[in-house]
Amino acid sequence: MSYPDSKAAREADRARVVAVDTEVSELQERIRVLRMEQESCQRRLEAYKYPVLTLPNEITSEIFIHFLPPYPTCPQLRGLRSPTSLTHICRKWRDIALGTPKLWRAFSTAYRADQPEHIQAVQTWLERSGSCPLSVKLVLGNAPHDEALTAILLHRERWQHMELNLAANEVALIKGPMPLLQSLSLGVGDFEYTQPATTVDDFPRLRAVTLDDACHGNWLPISQLTSLTFDDVEPDNYLPLLQDAVNLVRLHLIDCDTDVLPPQCSVKLDRLETLVVVSTFSWDSGASQIFETFILPALRTLHVSGTFLGEDPRSIAPLLTRSRCKLQEVLVARECKFSETAFRAAFPSIPNIIFDGEYSWSARRHLRNAL
Repeated sequence: MSYPDSKAAREADRARVVAVDTEVSELQERIRVLRMEQESCQRRLEAYKYPVLTLPNEITSEIFIHFLPPYPTCPQLRGLRSPTSLTHICRKWRDIALGTPKLWRAFSTAYRADQPEHIQAVQTWLERSGSCPLSVKLVLGNAPHDEALTAILLHRERWQHMELNLAANEVALIKGPMPLLQSLSLGVGDFEYTQPATTVDDFPRLRAVTLDDACHGNWLPISQLTSLTFDDVEPDNYLPLLQDAVNLVRLHLIDCDTDVLPPQCSVKLDRLETLVVVSTFSWDSGASQIFETFILPALRTLHVSGTFLGEDPRSIAPLLTRSRCKLQEVLVARECKFSETAFRAAFPSIPNIIFDGEYSWSARRHLRNAL
């Protein structure tokens, strides 16, 4: 493109350069003013204190504790309901969370050999929990012995609520005093295992125990227990223990065989107030022989699957007659071969009778809280 080479054209260009220079100066000044305004706003934002960040650290710490499931329920090591999520919000929250041992006193974890960071996470939680009593759910199953169990065993004097699902070769590792232990749930992945090298004196505060089908509890202080749960345990294993359970207040028989008990067997539990006999499976069954075997003078609450009642609404009558108890509540779970009306007519003196089809399926979930 060519421009006319004339005096007038050159004068016009000179004038335009001056105008553009003036506009540039004005824009630069405008930018300077805007930058000053931006810096001023930023200073005000940095000086602003969000209300939640103005709380005393002690209050924030208490809020954090209530953010978790109530103790001794065990949150996962990671996830939205884990205290680790609180450390990702800001530096102040991270410092408060790491300085609150109660946030790290309970955790649930399942060991996987392909996750080496698992060991470090367990050790980190144990360190952060300080001297707090511990509630731990550790699932190892048939996995080989691993460092997670070793790390937790080093803190056994702080154990308060423990749920352990172990391989057979790991059970014997449980040894030594556990002065704070109140509840223990033990599952073993194999019937062939060596019992722990413990004595009853190692569990001075133990009151609630859950044992699965492969566990034998003769190494536990049965006489001091107030709550006992057997999960898929044969009568030959649970009946001898019950003979010694003189202080038992709650007994749960989950998926246990109660139809074929030894003849002339009699189990008297003078302090038992709650008996739960439920099945998570469906089968046709006659009336449970538990009702002809147990003598429970203090019984107030009976939870039972309909499958254990047979066809006669008066199938629990032998239990009431032998025990001479004042039963206050009966909850019948799942299928039943007779109606609630027939049951109420058979036992008009029982004030609270509930036919609830959901109880047996949720029984396992409620057992830990019931302890």
